[in-house]
Amino acid sequence: MFRSVLFCLCLAPLGVFAQTDAVALAKEKACLGCHSIDQHTMSVPSYQKIAEKYRGDPAAVEYLSEKIRNGGKGVWGGGGRSLMPAFLNLSQSEIRLLVDWILSMKEAPAS
Repeated sequence: MFRSVLFCLCLAPLGVFAQTDAVALAKEKACLGCHSIDQHTMSVPSYQKIAEKYRGDPAAVEYLSEKIRNGGKGVWGGGGRSLMPAFLNLSQSEIRLLVDWILSMKEAPAS
């Protein structure tokens, strides 16, 4: 039992480190130049809205990874005017870090 408790205690901070790494990566790659964590527009979704839309979807990780890797347009409205560029310079592990972070977002509290 001691080992399992110790193992859990050792893993607990990993979530904090992963979140910190994801935020740093999102800043470095200019993701936060267009997206916001909680400020949603019809053409540029907030990360909270993305998480809300895809929460529970078993294909979400693959779909969002594809969107980050290859870009896209018109998914969130805006008449297709808003274009998300492809991020071919991100590794699969960096993309997965970002997708996991986005999907972990909680809904914004009601005002």
